[in-house]
Amino acid sequence: MAAITPRVRWGSREVDWTYVPETAGEIAATARRLVAEATGTLAFTFVAASAVVVNSFTDGELGLLGMAAAIAVGYALLVAFFHPISGGHLNPAVTVGLVAARRMPLSIGLFYIAAQFGGAVVGALLLNVVYDDFIDDAAASAVLAFDSGMSAWIAALVEAVLTFVLVVFYFRAYVDPRGDRTMGGLALGMVILFSFLIAFPLTGAALNLARVFGADLVAGEWTDFWYYWLGLAGGLVAGFSYEYLFAKAEEEG
Repeated sequence: MAAITPRVRWGSREVDWTYVPETAGEIAATARRLVAEATGTLAFTFVAASAVVVNSFTDGELGLLGMAAAIAVGYALLVAFFHPISGGHLNPAVTVGLVAARRMPLSIGLFYIAAQFGGAVVGALLLNVVYDDFIDDAAASAVLAFDSGMSAWIAALVEAVLTFVLVVFYFRAYVDPRGDRTMGGLALGMVILFSFLIAFPLTGAALNLARVFGADLVAGEWTDFWYYWLGLAGGLVAGFSYEYLFAKAEEEG
């Protein structure tokens, strides 16, 4: 039975994998976390997509480095801001990693992912409102796709590897009790910066399925969307790696 409903760490206690909030306090606390995840993912989707949109309608004046810097700084600040409330996942891959590492019940993880997808859709809708005077369909301009010269499976593997690195750094900064929150947040931003510089021309450097989903849904364009799902595998492997390779060291530290 333990294999079916394993005990997982959730905050300062252990609960079942299928834990559902019951008391008014638990329901309110979970609702706050979900609102924070939706809001944070909304903000990140808007910031990341805005960098791509602005670069598009200014004929590349922002440039690859400018887009990478804007997205990296935005992500690092948002994760640091929302971490005390919800953990600052803002990314389904991070949530999948925490579930795999038994740091979050599967039931709550599914709620988190739903909130992230919902926030990303609102963020993409906001793009069309804010940039209406500059571009007819901003969400369409922010849609990510793989380079036509790459195999879709290879491009998806690149996304998975980079997502793995991102989630590993998240664990080191915000899950491991020995982590340095300040330097960890900076390191996360640097991971996004370098990932974008390396992978944007090849895969769009999404590293976040919710962000891809929001723009694709609003624009009605699903180019390569199903391949981006492989990015979640990076988060899954990162979570398992932490739980089965490094958690013992965490307990001994």
